[in-house]
Amino acid sequence: MDRQATYSAPPSGTFDEDYLAALRNSDPRAESRLVSHFSRPVRMKLRGCLRSHELVQDAQQETFLRVLIYFRSGKTLDHPACLPRFIYMVSHNVALEFLRTYTRHDQWFADAPQPADPALDPESRAAVTERQQIVRRLLEDLTERDRQLLCRVSLEEEDKDAICREFHVDRQYLRVLLYRARVRFKALLHVQAKPNRSCSGAMARGSNAARKRRRPAPQRCLAAAAAY
Repeated sequence: MDRQATYSAPPSGTFDEDYLAALRNSDPRAESRLVSHFSRPVRMKLRGCLRSHELVQDAQQETFLRVLIYFRSGKTLDHPACLPRFIYMVSHNVALEFLRTYTRHDQWFADAPQPADPALDPESRAAVTERQQIVRRLLEDLTERDRQLLCRVSLEEEDKDAICREFHVDRQYLRVLLYRARVRFKALLHVQAKPNRSCSGAMARGSNAARKRRRPAPQRCLAAAAAY
């Protein structure tokens, strides 16, 4: 006996094998019940994705059309209870397609997390600016050759072979020159940073004499750096 002729709707909100079979047989009562039962939740889900009322209506119709075509083609679900999840998944895919096709810019879902701002906060920007100023001052205290080597090799990443030809050295000696330049730069950085720490310690003790004892002589630091 034909299932379409014997189909009777189960209680509201329940779906069984007979109901899925009726959908495969294009039973108008089963299809009408599916549309009426899921219209409101599908529409609410689409509203969270699409801002245009017209797009929501079109996406809703497209969702039910795809679901009905799926069952009319003879396909089914392993578990009838999965029918709501299946319909919501179809509506989600339709919403994504509509976003790509009918909107100029991608829209965020209502419950999607806000994208993080890649820009630095004011405090971080100030710290970066201060570090850049310190580096520039320290580079100015280096010799012309050391400054060029550090900037062109470490910062600008120029071709090392071209630098070797300009300075009339080979690659091995270039590494020696770079090593010495970096050591001298670190020595200057140490001289720049250590007085600040010494001053804070001296203020805690309240002794100017102790502050002088803790402050290293810059000439000694530079002389030590030049020895490399």
